[in-house]
Amino acid sequence: TDRGSEQARKAGQRIKQIIGDESAHLYVSPFERTLQTARNVREAFEGQIVHTYMEPRIREQEFGNLQGEDFTRFRDEQRRVGRFWYRFKTGESGADVYDRVKSWWDDTLLNVNLKPGVTPVDNVVVITHGLTMRLILMQLNGWSPNTFHTVWNAGNCDIYVLSKDLSKRGESPYGLNAAEGDIPESSLEIGVSFKRGEKK
Repeated sequence: TDRGSEQARKAGQRIKQIIGDESAHLYVSPFERTLQTARNVREAFEGQIVHTYMEPRIREQEFGNLQGEDFTRFRDEQRRVGRFWYRFKTGESGADVYDRVKSWWDDTLLNVNLKPGVTPVDNVVVITHGLTMRLILMQLNGWSPNTFHTVWNAGNCDIYVLSKDLSKRGESPYGLNAAEGDIPESSLEIGVSFKRGEKK
């Protein structure tokens, strides 16, 4: 739609502000909706993109061949079971999507500048889907399925900025940068109390 194209162009301008004149690889889900978004997003920093990769592992969840009343019935069942666990007939569960997204992250993203023959870049821009974005955050933050269920999908053209911090403890040096990007919304307000008395 015209509105969607405009949202994507604005997202591209926001990304340009974040990365400045630095280089980037672009990873895009192969679905038509994300390809259209990518065409509009990249206008703002076209000359800085070293390579664009179509990556099937970051595509949206496969719902199977469900239509009409069948889809509604299975969606209701999914809500009862939980989106992470429920597998659609001839489709995928959130856990299935988690596995393929984690495979992509571990195989590709963590080694983006280490592969022979690939030009090193300063940034990676990923154009994908709301559930996929949530699942990336789930694996990076070690969320339980219960926590995952309280977090909402990103809005259209929301931008989650992950910044590398090599002093960060845990499996991944990446953390959500709320100063530069959007933050996910949740149905629960969560506070963390640290041993030294600090609260966040």
